[in-house]
Amino acid sequence: MSVPISAVVPALADMALLEANLPSLLRELDGVGGELVLVDDTGTGILAGWAKETFAGLSADRLRVVSRSDNGGFGRALLDGARIARGELLLAMNPDVRVREGFLAPLIHAIEDPEVFAVSPRVLLNGDEAQPESHNALRLEDGRLRAVPREPGSSTDPGPIPFAIGGAFLVRRAEFLSGGGFDPLFAPFYWEDVDLCLCAWRKGRRVEEVPSSVVEHHHRGTIGSAVPEDLVLAAIEKNRHLLLWKHLDEGEAARDHLTSLWRDALDASMAGRREELVWLALALQELPHATDSRAALGAQPIGLQAALRMSEPG
Repeated sequence: MSVPISAVVPALADMALLEANLPSLLRELDGVGGELVLVDDTGTGILAGWAKETFAGLSADRLRVVSRSDNGGFGRALLDGARIARGELLLAMNPDVRVREGFLAPLIHAIEDPEVFAVSPRVLLNGDEAQPESHNALRLEDGRLRAVPREPGSSTDPGPIPFAIGGAFLVRRAEFLSGGGFDPLFAPFYWEDVDLCLCAWRKGRRVEEVPSSVVEHHHRGTIGSAVPEDLVLAAIEKNRHLLLWKHLDEGEAARDHLTSLWRDALDASMAGRREELVWLALALQELPHATDSRAALGAQPIGLQAALRMSEPG
């Protein structure tokens, strides 16, 4: 039997974090007849027993645990959860995101617009109103792609953003599944959410932030607590390259990017910044896969530069 919405939470074995953040999410889901699917990405199955004990009395209609046989990262765990979920809508959540009361109804209302592909709550870093992580612009300047924080206005109406942060967004489950979830090019993490939403913008769909829906991101989740900082940074910079290699579609922008790659590599070599050369080498190893992703994307009705302009937050 289907339900209106399924929240899928990929998680590792940070039980204290889950115990702190899942109850408020469950209360929101109860208000709309939704379910929570907790995906154990530890590869050990430890969360099933913990959830049964911690949330004793909850029926399988409200909370289910899916145990993966290995640690596959956020994207694979989210896809596994989405496949067994029953909701028409899919709410992707990181375990280190704490929802505020009433956050869910405005998201559901916003995605009723068929032109909207995905919606994001306003995501506040550590709950600080002055640090909205979800209100960014994407800029392609001098051949480099950057996320640029923007100051939110006073409007509470939904407005465009280039991407919804992967740890807190709502999408139609059938659409997410029909596209295969996140592109595995970006596995195990980072920039996959940007790519998903950029593909939607280039197809003529929209991605919106809903300011009246608020969550707090306390950065204690699946990546930072389990992966060394240097490997996290390498994944970020590698995938930044791969995103452009998938989406660049204009000659001048491509030439600017190649020039920046050459210049940055030369500067890094002369300055002894070996790690930057490693990031580029890691990306180049994935070039055949980036070429495949680019071919699968194909020609789109909206070019990269136009999509970036359309998605600029107000």
